[in-house]
Amino acid sequence: MTTVGLTSRHRRAEARVPRQGRSEDAIAKIAKAVISLLASEGQGAITHRRVAEVAGVSVAATTYYYSSKFALIADAQARLLDAYVNAFVRARERHRAGEPVVANLPALVIKLLKNAAGRHGSETLAWSEIMLDCTRDERGHALAKEWFSRMENIWSELLTEFGTPDAAALVNPAIDTVVGLLFITLPLQLSEEQIALVLEEGQPLSSVCGHLRNDIEARQSANVEPGKSGDARARIVDAAVRLLESGDAQAVTYGAVARRAGLTNAAPAYHFARIDELSDLAQSELLRRMKERYEAMLIAAAGADVPAGDLLATIHVRSVLEDGTANMAGHQAWLSAVRRSSLRAAVADIVLAFEADFAALLGTPDTSRATILIMAQFVGRGLRIQATGKPTVHMACARQEFERTIGAALRGQHPMLPE
Repeated sequence: MTTVGLTSRHRRAEARVPRQGRSEDAIAKIAKAVISLLASEGQGAITHRRVAEVAGVSVAATTYYYSSKFALIADAQARLLDAYVNAFVRARERHRAGEPVVANLPALVIKLLKNAAGRHGSETLAWSEIMLDCTRDERGHALAKEWFSRMENIWSELLTEFGTPDAAALVNPAIDTVVGLLFITLPLQLSEEQIALVLEEGQPLSSVCGHLRNDIEARQSANVEPGKSGDARARIVDAAVRLLESGDAQAVTYGAVARRAGLTNAAPAYHFARIDELSDLAQSELLRRMKERYEAMLIAAAGADVPAGDLLATIHVRSVLEDGTANMAGHQAWLSAVRRSSLRAAVADIVLAFEADFAALLGTPDTSRATILIMAQFVGRGLRIQATGKPTVHMACARQEFERTIGAALRGQHPMLPE
């Protein structure tokens, strides 16, 4: 088992080790600034100059201790991981001492989500940004593999302490479900009270998010005008979407969009006075296409005479292998909704459609908490597989993991359902 508190090998490799108190203080300030910027502005805000500004140190200090943007993010990830693991270690020790923080797995899941909605919101959002960044290259995959490996270790011990049946087989589905729930509840900005309504009292998301119904109905995809002007506007939006799908939200600039659309440099600014307006519209369209892709598979599968676990595993594998990059860009837009309320209706539109589609696929009522948990497992598993580089062995376990949790859910015995 990995030693708790061990510094990430990536942080050791790319960040200088401080030799005195002043250096340690500077590194702590820089790490705190990275986490704050990830939460408040996203990955695109992480530059040496911006981090130095927020940290209150010189740019020379950030470049001395961190060789690259990746090193800054790797160190932030390692610190978040250490804090997260240490919190679970404390929970395990208190449980062993007869002073449990929570009594079982359902209580742990609800506590984590409430903390993410409350006092740990900034750290959770920063971690979510890092996980999406990990999907881009091999260095990111290595970071994600380390994170999930350490989580598997500590969660295995916790579930064993709880006396959870078949704990070893449940570890990855449990982690995936929590990750999926975080990516669902954070963009919708669900409060601790609303999380309790869904997971403790069994209210459907469609009820808790009812206040967004009018916004969902009112939103339009591209508001394309007829004729040549409308064609140009549609081409601009499509070009921006394709730039987003390339994996870099910061790539949406007037010049880049114009080149991708095959238009003059002045065209995007003529149709969109502000780049934020174009970016929001492109992200909404990105989310609409993401919804369309998933619904095409989920709805087609709903009436099939095939076990739900087989169907969901197949959809999962297809979505990772065929549309993985585009779907991760969609999840990036999900997170953007935390900071940009203008995107929240687009995210709610997908989530509520998923709730109904998963209920139809599983044959459960859409008011069922089990439906939400399976949906969250699906979302979280996709993120884990993409972040860790699509390991073959983990892809191969999809059917077994979905079959296990779906079967338990249909019997009313899902391990994450409150008693």
